[in-house]
Amino acid sequence: MRLSRRAFGTLAGGAVLGLLTSCAKTPEEAAADRLEWLRGLDGVEKAEVVAAGNDELIVLTLAKRLPDQAVATLVDEVKRGFDGHDEDYYNSIELAIDDYRARFSPSTRAVRDPDLERVLWLRKDGRATASTYGSSGLIVTAPASAVAAVAVGFDQAAQSDDGRRTHRVESTDRQVVVEWTDSPGIGFRLDRVATQQVADLQAKYPGLTGWIQGPDRLAGIYFAAADIELDALLAALPRLVTTEQFKKLELGWGPVRAPQAIFAKAFTPQLRTLIGPLVKIPGITRIDIRDHDGVPKPESVTVKDRAGYVATVASLRTIWDSYLSIQLIRRPSKYVGQPGHWVFRGSLFDASPEYRIHAALADVAGVTQVQVGPESANLTIAKDITDQDLAQAFKAMAGLPATHTIDLAVSDDPETLDVTLIGRVTSRKYVAPSPTPAEIDPALISRVSAAWARAAD
Repeated sequence: MRLSRRAFGTLAGGAVLGLLTSCAKTPEEAAADRLEWLRGLDGVEKAEVVAAGNDELIVLTLAKRLPDQAVATLVDEVKRGFDGHDEDYYNSIELAIDDYRARFSPSTRAVRDPDLERVLWLRKDGRATASTYGSSGLIVTAPASAVAAVAVGFDQAAQSDDGRRTHRVESTDRQVVVEWTDSPGIGFRLDRVATQQVADLQAKYPGLTGWIQGPDRLAGIYFAAADIELDALLAALPRLVTTEQFKKLELGWGPVRAPQAIFAKAFTPQLRTLIGPLVKIPGITRIDIRDHDGVPKPESVTVKDRAGYVATVASLRTIWDSYLSIQLIRRPSKYVGQPGHWVFRGSLFDASPEYRIHAALADVAGVTQVQVGPESANLTIAKDITDQDLAQAFKAMAGLPATHTIDLAVSDDPETLDVTLIGRVTSRKYVAPSPTPAEIDPALISRVSAAWARAAD
């Protein structure tokens, strides 16, 4: 009896060839047999089937610190067991090897398993702390000071296959990230020269952060003020950083960021007067300098919390008399080289209501965006906002004049601008959408209505 491809794709496991092909076995019984067979293999602690997108994936959790040779033996044994059915089972099998994940093809025709080779190298090398799978390739976590060096070693550990994969090595806080598309057939690969340059800089300057994104050859290299003084950096920069490998490079010192082309001339006396007090504020994460018709000018200050916002406004009001954007970004972007989506944008000229609301909501995690205008405002919240955060948000917004219109929305992902409207406040009365949007839980509308009534009372 021949089982369908779909049946094999949803099987949770299998057993010996005779059991799998027996006409007396239903697909469900064969699935259970396969799982029992996999669980019985030496080195396997757990065998299960997990959802993987629209498909299913067999995951084998291996015994802790299982030697490389034992892993190889296990993989060979699994391939022999699947050999008679590889034309029906196209999914990879995933191994949980300590804190790392690696996939291999169960087909005996797959003579190489590059992901497995890379992961075994990571475990042996010892600097990376974990690996998992992203949308198309491995995501490796490593200490910030080792990210670039681990990326180079990871890329060298195995020969690339014929597919198109996107791998990433990053620190937990994503302050250092190397991401590249690996596809030999179209010439995409890690730029080892550029990445090694960053690794060498990290070995000399432990506080150095930044990112590399390939195949576009974009990068940011940021020196820590604790590692090198500004004037010493400017003097040494030509020999520290070569730019031939990069199509576009952003440089930084402390929180200051500027395109490589203007970085050396950006630190004018006026700019030094500005950044001197700002670099001492812990809540500031970026001070962006941009080229305005050949003249470097400060464009924005990014803060991460209420303390940073309040201190920045207070400092700028004493040392600066021109418009300068102040934006709050709580979390780094999942997109390499991007600063993340802002929660609010203001300036040292923020009017009293705007400043008050910004300060009140800066640390409220359930608020993903707020905008305050002279006659209207927008408030976007997370779907899973807590009752406490909802109360804080509405308490702040209720302080606006009754003539203000407040549009309320929900966002699943603070990375995007996609929102769903969940009502409007006019004349201090909340009006729910009718009908309730299909993607919104009616319970949230009830919570919003009750929370606004309490805040506006």
